[in-house]
Amino acid sequence: MDNEREIVSTEHVVSNPASVAIARIRKYVSGICENRNLSLLFVGQVVSQIGDSIYQIGLLWLVLDLTGSKSAMGMVAMISYLPMLLFGLFSGILVDTFDRRQLMIVSDVLRAFIVLILPITFFTGSINLGIILLVSFALATFSTLFNPARDSLLPELVKSHRLVKANSLIQISTYSAILIGPALGAALIGVVGIVHLFSLDALTFLLSFFAILLIQYRVEGHAEVGVRTFAGRFSEILRYIHHDKRLRFLLGLTAVNNFFIMGPAIVGTPIFVKEILSKGPASYAIVESCLGLGMVLGSILVNYLDRFLGKGKILLLGLMFDGLTYALAYWCRSLELFMALIVFHAIGIPHIVVTRTSLIQEWIDSKLLGRVFSLVNMSVIGITAIATGVTGWVADYVSIDIIFGVFGTAGMLCGIIGWSYPALRNS
Repeated sequence: MDNEREIVSTEHVVSNPASVAIARIRKYVSGICENRNLSLLFVGQVVSQIGDSIYQIGLLWLVLDLTGSKSAMGMVAMISYLPMLLFGLFSGILVDTFDRRQLMIVSDVLRAFIVLILPITFFTGSINLGIILLVSFALATFSTLFNPARDSLLPELVKSHRLVKANSLIQISTYSAILIGPALGAALIGVVGIVHLFSLDALTFLLSFFAILLIQYRVEGHAEVGVRTFAGRFSEILRYIHHDKRLRFLLGLTAVNNFFIMGPAIVGTPIFVKEILSKGPASYAIVESCLGLGMVLGSILVNYLDRFLGKGKILLLGLMFDGLTYALAYWCRSLELFMALIVFHAIGIPHIVVTRTSLIQEWIDSKLLGRVFSLVNMSVIGITAIATGVTGWVADYVSIDIIFGVFGTAGMLCGIIGWSYPALRNS
């Protein structure tokens, strides 16, 4: 009788694609819930990054309202990413020296207090571009600790064969926040005003702090602190990169690709919405939500592609797809078409991020992970600082649709060039 029920159940699932999808989602969610630490990290990341998305919507539009300058917006975007370029490797050494969970906690608390400076100065009438630049720089400085610590902590929370799924989950938290945050921000602008978006961001940092505080795991060894320790660990990672051609190539490819992609993505999108589509901040927020929707779908898809393609192939195909879909923005002239393109484009992003993170976690010894992930973030966020500044400056002279077309094509070529390197393609 039990066998008959099993057969009937199986036939029903096979004949009903919706049931198959629901069953897979339930299995995925149940696997997550079994790991308490991973669940806490996921919840903290969703909450905190919803706040980050709200903050980003408010920040760039606040600068446009205060100054009306695209160059100023590019400058604020650039300085928000510049600390990773300046302090990224030092942050990696801290991550490999101290308790990674404690560093994440400190980062959340400090960022909560820093972001509150914006509403305080707004209501005292002292807010200006200089204060916005200072807050953006300080906030980004303490953010340089968080992501390398999180990515380095993950192999200590899950088994190695579950790393792709765990990394996919963390990216889903990011992308879900991008999906929810801008839409929530757009709704809240009319209710609480742009300035209180920053107050909400501060609250989400504190909620993330409490979630991470509850994570429990065994810390191996004790930190060595001192000038010699820091100098030795700096020299160690430089020697490692010098001898690991595969890692050098991946870091270089990441840096070049992000130079062409991240400028249009961050600075170009609000300009495109305002100048090409003639829409306002609510439409910009909706476009950002479309980005989140596509990335959530891509994070789910990458788990299934990993069964059939190697991580290296998925990453390189993702780079090609990433650039090609941005180049197509050159022909977009309606909000609906641009929204659809952004969803389509964003599906490819997790194929780059999840596989790159998983490859590094497989390639690199745990004691070096903090420094290596900091270098990856320097390649992503540090180069983004330069890219956003360049894009903002170029947009004063060149139409933003042309920038999307040219930069997107260059980003696609990065994937094609990377395909010629077998050590990465066959990983």
